[in-house]
Amino acid sequence: MRKRNFQLLLIGVVTLICLGACQTEDNHTPEVTVTLVPPTLQPSPTFDWFPRTPTPTPAIPMTPEPTESTPSSPQPEDLIASDDFADQQTWQTSSGASGTVAYEVNALSLAVSGGKNTLTSISSHELPFDFYLELNLDAQMCSPEDQYGLILWNNSSSGTFRVWFSCAGHVMLDRVLPSGTTVLQKWQTARKFQIGSPAKNRIGIRSQNNSLEISVNGTNQFTYSPLNKLSGPLGVIAQSSGDLPLTIQLSNLQILKP
Repeated sequence: MRKRNFQLLLIGVVTLICLGACQTEDNHTPEVTVTLVPPTLQPSPTFDWFPRTPTPTPAIPMTPEPTESTPSSPQPEDLIASDDFADQQTWQTSSGASGTVAYEVNALSLAVSGGKNTLTSISSHELPFDFYLELNLDAQMCSPEDQYGLILWNNSSSGTFRVWFSCAGHVMLDRVLPSGTTVLQKWQTARKFQIGSPAKNRIGIRSQNNSLEISVNGTNQFTYSPLNKLSGPLGVIAQSSGDLPLTIQLSNLQILKP
């Protein structure tokens, strides 16, 4: 009996010990782990022993672009005559089997019929011995062997001088006298001349110091000398070389002192 009571007592003590241990585990506060983060170190400023100073940028001189020179307008005292072909009494007109010479808007047109025909027109512009002349002489329709040009000092004391151009791009000078025609400058290639048709060309003629200079589109072609003192009307001429017609046009004429 005593033995059984002892066992029951032992069992109760063990039970109490176990219950106390369990309660202790339930009330245990978990440990908090603290992680120490090292402070971020800011870099200390570096002393600049050679501080930069602003350096001026050298100015680069600008070279102006070359510009093409444009011809200045003639001064009134230099102008001998100016013709915009509005006055239809200045140049001769005609119409016939050889063709037609007629005014157009600010231009004079020579339409030569095919079959080796020739048309001329003489103006009332009197050329002195010394002058500089410029005009547009354009081919509207032409064949390579067709010819056209300007008449200078028509029927002067030393004859009529003619500056010829071919549609193939050549230039020559001759003189007409009662005894016949003399070639003063043989046919040669006209530099900067626009060939064929339609073609636009600006012709320049200077008579000065007993010399005659011919230019096309600002390019000198040749110089002929000597000349005598001359004066006479200005004219134009066109000549077809075959069966096809030829048409040329004059415009924007200026005659100046050289």
